[in-house]
Amino acid sequence: MLLTARMAALHSALWDHDRWYRMAWYVWPAALALLIAGWICVEKPGNASSNPWGKPIAGTPNFPVRRSPILANWPEKLQNDVMTCFSNPVNMATLQPLIDACTHLVENKEVADPQLVNAYNQRGWLQRQSQPDHALADYDSALRLQPNWPAALTNRAYIYLTRNRNDDAMNGLNKAIDLFPPAQSAYARYLRGYDYFRQKKYDLAMEDLNESIKHAPNSADAYLTRGEVEQAEQQWDAALRDFDQFSRLASRSGRGLIGKALVLESTGHIPEALSALDAAIAIEPSNQAALTARDRLRAKQTAAPAPQPKQDDGKD
Repeated sequence: MLLTARMAALHSALWDHDRWYRMAWYVWPAALALLIAGWICVEKPGNASSNPWGKPIAGTPNFPVRRSPILANWPEKLQNDVMTCFSNPVNMATLQPLIDACTHLVENKEVADPQLVNAYNQRGWLQRQSQPDHALADYDSALRLQPNWPAALTNRAYIYLTRNRNDDAMNGLNKAIDLFPPAQSAYARYLRGYDYFRQKKYDLAMEDLNESIKHAPNSADAYLTRGEVEQAEQQWDAALRDFDQFSRLASRSGRGLIGKALVLESTGHIPEALSALDAAIAIEPSNQAALTARDRLRAKQTAAPAPQPKQDDGKD
């Protein structure tokens, strides 16, 4: 009883004279309640009986958990193929299992059309570099099922651009950009801006590239193409900024440094241009564009006449 009385007296004294003590008594019950509510309500990924929270199932790939409409409404027995198909490949060696999983989805008779469109589009995206003919066929299949699917229209336009089918690409991109919400149109805007750049329609290219960067500020390629537009229009400072930004975002590519070197050459800064090319070659030793440009600049530097000493005219 004596201990209880002393504790009560101490509490009363602190309550009367220490406002931080009073605040602590208000805060800690609320904080504890919030912690308990969060623990109860937070969604635990996976089935607790087969996959304890925080512990991946042994032998399965550690794919990121996605909350996306693309992954919804699939038959339960296809979930492993769905998670594999719609994962991002780490490198080319990991690509084929993802393509195979997409193929299992495409060939399954239980898959409804909305999900089938996504499977075709994803398999096309995975094959766009290694098997572009197959990718084009997949995009066509997706668009037969859903003609106004903007993602498939954009991805098919990329294949068209690589084959110089510019009119087909532009028609698809115009349609996709009209269908996309503005915030989701960054990639389509980039592709259309790139096509405008190739056509030397620089004002239209800049409009699309600016919009692309606005909605996807960490997409490196849009900065590179915008830098090339600015270089073509002799906006040297702006071009240098965009080439530098590309190099920051794509540090394993020498393309931004090559663009920077060409701008520096055009503005008469040959030593700085050579330094940029040396840096590009250090990143990509077999980059033929960088090697050729460096050889050309070295030859130009060697052929330049040496500065002549000032003649003494005899006047003091």
